[in-house]
Amino acid sequence: MRKKFLVLAVLTAMVVTGVALVLVSSGGASPQAKAPQRSIYLSAVEWKGSATAADEPFPTAALPEGGGYELIPTGADGKWAVETYRFDSAVVVAYQGERVTLNVFGVNAKFHDITMPDFNKAFRVERGKLSTVSFKVNKVGIFPIICITHQPAHRADLLVMDC
Repeated sequence: MRKKFLVLAVLTAMVVTGVALVLVSSGGASPQAKAPQRSIYLSAVEWKGSATAADEPFPTAALPEGGGYELIPTGADGKWAVETYRFDSAVVVAYQGERVTLNVFGVNAKFHDITMPDFNKAFRVERGKLSTVSFKVNKVGIFPIICITHQPAHRADLLVMDC
């Protein structure tokens, strides 16, 4: 009886050790394991600049259409201004296979309509609110994040890299 117990204990220890080795060598992942999660935070901001017409003449060259660049003509005070909308980061990174949550905070402008055509995502960002969209990145590449309200300036790129 004692010999059977000893054999059973040794076999159990071998099985447990084998399972542990398999888990360690596979990183503990199972086929049903959830994809890694990545949260990315951006802010939708407006950059402004101004000058005195006496020091710098008002620009006369046409700017691209779409609302992303604006020139404010010289006022009674002799100043003119320029504005552009941007994300506070031009490139954000994720790895293939991750589930990404993009969080965008609206700072300037009443709203921004954002689209990510490669992921079939569209959402609105409003001033003072954090808007969130989630999706899984299954392919490697560079994918645009576009504010269609303020084109062509207000955009960023999502760089998806191979793990």
